[in-house]
Amino acid sequence: MYLLNTNTRFLHDEIINYSQNILSTLPAELCVLTLVNSGSEANDLALVMAKHYGKSNNMVCMETAYHGHVTACLEVSPYKWNKFLTKPETVTVIDSPC
Repeated sequence: MYLLNTNTRFLHDEIINYSQNILSTLPAELCVLTLVNSGSEANDLALVMAKHYGKSNNMVCMETAYHGHVTACLEVSPYKWNKFLTKPETVTVIDSPC
């Protein structure tokens, strides 16, 4: 860990080596790796990608979902819905598995 700088704004060979090591374990069609600094940022990016590639704003989330505190993620996090932030019509809530 002392070699790995997780802030990719600074160029560091270990980020490239780390990325290549991860990609080498994946099928060839999974050839892009995006490193982010938090779960909220990862979820936000996943929502952006899903909307872009899915050509839809519809989302499904579990009733106990937690996705972080960025604006886009709050819309699909039922625990945050209250009188100020309500469930969007584009979000469908499903039961959590046992």
